Amino acid sequence: MRRALPSLQRLRALEAVVRLGGFSAAADEMLLTQSAVSNQIRRLEDEIGVPLIERLGKRVKPTAEGEILLAAAGDIFAALERALLAIADTRGEVTGRFVMGGGGTASTYHLPPLLARFADAHPKAEVNLHTGHATELVHGLIDGAIDLIVTSGIPADARLVREFFAEDRLVCIMPPGEETALTEIAPRDLDGRRLVLFEKGFPLRDPVDEWLAAAGGAGAPAPNILDVGLAEAQKSFVMAGFGWSIVPDIAVAREAARGWMKALPLAPPLSRPLQMAWRRDRAMNPAIRAMRRILRGGE
Repeated sequence: MRRALPSLQRLRALEAVVRLGGFSAAADEMLLTQSAVSNQIRRLEDEIGVPLIERLGKRVKPTAEGEILLAAAGDIFAALERALLAIADTRGEVTGRFVMGGGGTASTYHLPPLLARFADAHPKAEVNLHTGHATELVHGLIDGAIDLIVTSGIPADARLVREFFAEDRLVCIMPPGEETALTEIAPRDLDGRRLVLFEKGFPLRDPVDEWLAAAGGAGAPAPNILDVGLAEAQKSFVMAGFGWSIVPDIAVAREAARGWMKALPLAPPLSRPLQMAWRRDRAMNPAIRAMRRILRGGE
């Protein structure tokens, strides 16, 4: 007599519980109650005939039998994903869900018009946007929580494919109405001034610090620097008259055009590249491929 195979839903529950380390987190991800997830695991263990997970305090881990089943389930899920992608390709439809990751500047300024274009062109697809620091986004990309990222400071990693996305030119901004005969800003022009810069640890801060140190005015007082974590906060401080700042030009294009602040180029020029990246070994559904084409300017 042929043995009944476990359902995909129960295998999904097992994978989620083990990956997330508990029933509550798995229930949140699967949009189920915790008792429903527990019931799925219990019925799966009854079908297989052995315990598949063991509880260690508040966390769970797979048993040896659970590890074997999870490995097989991973192959099954991957094969099903490839089949669904192939079916979608034959129908010419752009469908599927994915998670996009963006750095602060990318998520605020670069991605909104591109995601709007994507949504208009592909109404059957679904995308969620996660904003974070480069380190967090890369970690999410590697562990599978994020499918595609756009940010600066993506390290070289054999598991990732990286492509150029855009170049952010940095400018110096100053309060509206502030008089200056300068047409560009050199490091020595900022000696003794109050500056509002990205916090230490942000990918943008190191090149700004290096630019300031490279040609600062000898003997003059160093800039008085206030660290903040958001470009929007930097702009607010500048418009309030607190001091000057150095930000990507895309972040202040609208305000500068309306006269809310003055933006001058840096001398020597300073810019930072943004990249997009994805996992080399991960299958891409039609929605991710379509988004990647838009990021490349091809759609």
